[in-house]
Order: sequence, then structure tokens, then C-alpha cells
Amino acid sequence: MLYSVAPDLFARYPGFMRAVIIARDIDNTKENQALLSLLRECEDAVRHNMGDDFKEHPRLAAWAEAFRSMGLNPNKYPPSVLNLVKRVRSGKDMPYVNSLVAAFNCVSMRHLCPCGDDDLSVVREDLLLAFADGSENYVPLGQPGQCEHPPLGEVVYMDTGTRDVFCRAWCWKNGDTSKLGPTPRMAAVNIDIMPPMTADDAAAIAEELSGMLREYTGAATEVHFLTPEAPEFEIRVG
Repeated sequence: MLYSVAPDLFARYPGFMRAVIIARDIDNTKENQALLSLLRECEDAVRHNMGDDFKEHPRLAAWAEAFRSMGLNPNKYPPSVLNLVKRVRSGKDMPYVNSLVAAFNCVSMRHLCPCGDDDLSVVREDLLLAFADGSENYVPLGQPGQCEHPPLGEVVYMDTGTRDVFCRAWCWKNGDTSKLGPTPRMAAVNIDIMPPMTADDAAAIAEELSGMLREYTGAATEVHFLTPEAPEFEIRVG
């Protein structure tokens, strides 16, 4: 299975890179109390260590600008990390969906970068992050009876075999098709990096999250980086 980012995406967004953690044999079946406590600590830090002008933070502002460049209002269609921060600052605790999601939510709040995950068992061909051509299919999370077609030019993450979109608008909204169950055999966990963040930031964050997945889910992990110089890598299946 090939995982790639389209070259024109890198050309349009200089400095963008994606760190991908491939996690295998994940135990997502139970709530981990230590991880739950860490999730609450990260929420408290977002509430108390960021001012009312949090949207102006360079790491969040960079994603808002990227969304505007796609023709999307980031207030109506917020990047996942901005939505996460806004939700937590409104006083809401994040639900403990499962340990993998809790771990990447902690990392997303700590470092203000978008994170997401997908069950790789549903992939029929290859994974691609690219600009939509309008032929793609997106089933919203929790709404398996619905189907949307992202507009031309929206950045989508998809299965090239089925044209199923796993995440709309880069890092806005995950799909139902690739949601994780309690015992996924193999998952991809994505960390998106946009300037002013750097490759060193990407490496440190990926290592942090990899360690958390090993500690809290027992997963075996490997880390890959998608950059203009290395826009693809092969995922060993089986």
C-alpha cells in the first residue's frame, strides 16, 4: 500500500509536511486512567495558558489561512486543532473515545497541530492527500447513510481505489468509512505540520505520540515523514 502527498500540494503550501505513524496491534478496548488524567491536564493547560486571542497564535493562524486559501471560512469549517481548542476553552471536556484518540488529542493540544487516525483495513488501493477533482465520495462520521462530494480544489485524504474520502478539507472532518474500532490491526495516525513549525518539531512530536501509543495501547509503531523530497512511502500490509 502506497501513501503519498500530491506534489502540487507541497508546491502550493511551502513548508508543509505530514508525519505518519503506522501503529499495529492496537489495544483500544478499555479506558486508561493515566491517559485520561493526562487528557484533562492538557485541557486545563489550553484553558488557562492561552489568552482570549488564541486564534492569533501563529500555529493556529497558519491553518486558518490555509483554509481560507481553499475558499473555506475557518470559523464555519474549522481545522481540527482549532475546533479542539475552541471546544475545550468553552468549558467542555473531550470524550474519551478510545485510547488512540485520547493520545493524539493530547498531542494536538500540547503542540497546536492537527492530528487524526484511520483504520487501514478498509483501504482498497493506496492513500493519497491531494486536491479534490469533484469525483470523490465522503460519508460523514456517524452518518453512514449520507454521501457528499467535496468540491474541486478542496484538499482531501482518500483511498485511491474507492475514491472514499477519509478526511475532508485536509484536517476538518473525519469520515465514517475509516473510523477505528476497539481492536484495529493497523492504523495510520497523521500529524500535520505547517510553518512556523519545522521538521524538527515534526520529529519530536511524532516520537512523543509514538511513545504514547506504545505505552497506552501496546502498539508497535513506525514513523514516516512526507515531504517534497520524499512524498511517498510504502506501508507493509500483512
